[in-house]
Parts: sequence; C-alpha cells; structure tokens
Amino acid sequence: MSPRDDIIRSVMEGGRPPFLYRWYCRLGRLLRAPWHRMRFRSFGNGARLDFPAFVIGTRAIEIGDRALIGRGARFEAHFTDEGQTRIRIGPRTRIAPHVHIGAAGLVEIGAECGIGSYTWITDHDHDTSDPRNSVVAHKRIRISPTVIEDGVYIGERVAVLRGVRIGRGSVIGTNSVVLHDVPPYSIAAGVPARVIKRFDPELGAWTRVADAGRAG
Repeated sequence: MSPRDDIIRSVMEGGRPPFLYRWYCRLGRLLRAPWHRMRFRSFGNGARLDFPAFVIGTRAIEIGDRALIGRGARFEAHFTDEGQTRIRIGPRTRIAPHVHIGAAGLVEIGAECGIGSYTWITDHDHDTSDPRNSVVAHKRIRISPTVIEDGVYIGERVAVLRGVRIGRGSVIGTNSVVLHDVPPYSIAAGVPARVIKRFDPELGAWTRVADAGRAG
C-alpha cells in the first residue's frame, strides 16, 4: 500500500492526514491561487480549487470568496468569446470532488450551497428533435439557464438538467434527476425528482407533502 493510500485510509477511519502532508496541500493551494486569479473571470479571496481539475473557458467562470471546490472538478464554459459569465459560484459554497458543471448560457450557484460528489449540473443539452440527423453531425444544442439559489444542499450523484431553478434552502436527495423547478425550502428526490417534504416555519420542522407530485 502506498503512502497516499495510508493517508486516505487514515482519513476514512476518522483520523487526520499527517501534519507535513496537510501543509504540503496548503502550500500548493496558496501557490496556485494567484494563477487562478489571472485565469478566471474572478476568483475570490480564500477560494480553493483543488488539484487536479479539468477546466475550460476560465475567463467565463466566477468563483466567490471562500468557495471550496474539491479535486477532480470538471468545469466547461462554452462560447467564452461573447465575454459573458457562464458559470457563477457563490461565496462559501462547498463543492465535493468530481463534480461536473457545463454551461453554454448560465449556470448560477448561490452562496453557502453544498454539492455532493459526482453531481452533474448543466444548462444545455443536444437537440434530438429529429433523430434522422445525428447530434454529432448537426451540433445543435438547446440552452436554458440553470439556477441554484442560496443555501441549497444537493446529495451525491445528482443530475440537475437545463432550465431548472432550485429554490433557496432546498435539499435534493442522492441519485436524483432534477427535471423541473423545486420551490424554496423543499426536499425533492427521485427520478424524476419530486417534492416529498416542505419546511413549515411555524412548526420549525419538515412536513411530508400529502400528494408528492411533480416538483414545482
């Protein structure tokens, strides 16, 4: 077993990485931060983009103050020649490893959101209206802005598709596929995701939706 495997096992068992390894990672982040500020449209104070990351279209990506993005991130901002922001990540948002965000119009993620590993968020998909013409040949896409408001928590392996708005303070269950808007302060889960609970401010608790129909 390699030293890196020993470190990962230690963390999984509730321990902490060795002191020198923590400082090695911290130094790497400090050295990369000025480079990120040169490349990105904006890269906030205390923001972190862990290595490795696959990022295209950096000049159309904004990352807020103290936003933390885990290793293996895949961010793709298209049509950057138009000079507009395609991906905007709010301050203090936490994005777990291996999250994929693709934007041809706008994907906006608010402040203090939590996004689980292997989640996919997009604002576009291929035009499949005529299957006689392959998407490889015609290269047409359909674009609708995708917005995730402040304080949203998204579990692991969730797909958030184009044109969706997830309201403030909502929770999306693991392995869900979000095809429709989710109202603020709701819990949605499933394929497709449906609202199953709403937060009652008078009770200060989540209450089950009697008819858990389509989200939104």
